[in-house]
Amino acid sequence: MFADAVETIKSAIRPMHIIRRRFSDNAILPDIATLFFVNERGDAITSKRVSTILTAANSADQMYKTYLGRRSALPHDESYRFAEKRLEKDMKLTPESIIQIRYAFIGCARGNVRIQCIPHPKYDLALLRFSTDGELLYRDHVTFAANTPRQGQTVCRLGFAMPEFRNFRMNPEQDAIEFTDVGKTGSSLFALDGVVTRFLADEERTFAVETTNAGPIGMNGAPLFDAQGRVVGMQSGMGVMMLGADVKMETQNKEPFVDHSTMRLAINTYPDVIKDFLRAQNVTYYEE
Repeated sequence: MFADAVETIKSAIRPMHIIRRRFSDNAILPDIATLFFVNERGDAITSKRVSTILTAANSADQMYKTYLGRRSALPHDESYRFAEKRLEKDMKLTPESIIQIRYAFIGCARGNVRIQCIPHPKYDLALLRFSTDGELLYRDHVTFAANTPRQGQTVCRLGFAMPEFRNFRMNPEQDAIEFTDVGKTGSSLFALDGVVTRFLADEERTFAVETTNAGPIGMNGAPLFDAQGRVVGMQSGMGVMMLGADVKMETQNKEPFVDHSTMRLAINTYPDVIKDFLRAQNVTYYEE
C-alpha cells in the first residue's frame, strides 16, 4: 500500500548518528535519530530530542573538562584514590554517567556546514537550518497534505529505527570518542504503518496524532505520511495505554499475580503545529 509513497518520500529523509561515552568503562553507545527536509533550501524538521542532544553534547564536554582539571590538581599521594572518589561523588559522576557525546548529520551537506537548531517553545518539534559554502546533499523535500489526517486512516512512518553504523572508536591519545572511516557507515530506513486512533489536545490546540504501532525512539523525527507520500505529521514519542488487568494463578507457588496488558501507541506531532511553526520561522514548505 505504501511502496510507492516510500519511494516518493525517502530521498528527503536523513539520519543523525550519535555516539556516547560512558564514564565507568569508556564504552561507546551508538544511537540514531531521524530528520526530513521540507524545502530545497536546507531546512529540515525533527523531534526536540535532537535539540536536547546538541545541548547535552556541549554540557558533557564542559563537565568532563572540569572533572579532568580538578582531578589533575589532586595531590598524588596515598590519599589520591580517596580524593578522586570524593571528586566523582561531588560532581555526581556514576558508572553510568555520559561524559562525551558526538553526533553527525549524514547525507545532509558538505563543506563548511553551519547548523541552526530552533526548538518549538512548547511542542515536540525542532527546526534544523543547514547552510554551507559547499553543497546540500539531499535530493528532494517532502510535500505536506493540505488536509489533516482522519480517524481510522492508515498511515505510515519512515525513519531510522536502529543504529547499525559502527564507524567509531575511542581515541586514547585525544581521550575522546570519534567517528572514523572504518566500519559500517550507514543505517537502514525502516517503514512502519499504523491507523490513526485519536487526536490529542491541550487547552490551546490539537497537538498530536495518535497511531497504532509505536516506532523505536530512533524514528522520532520520522515523517508520518499518507498513501500518496504526503506528510500528515511527525513521530515524536510513544504512549502506553492500559488495557485492564487479568488476575491469573502462578503455576508453581499458586500465588495470584496481576498481568497488566498494555498497548504501545505512537505519538506524532500534528501537521498544523508543524506548518504554523514553519510559517513563524519564515520557512518555505509545500503542500497539495
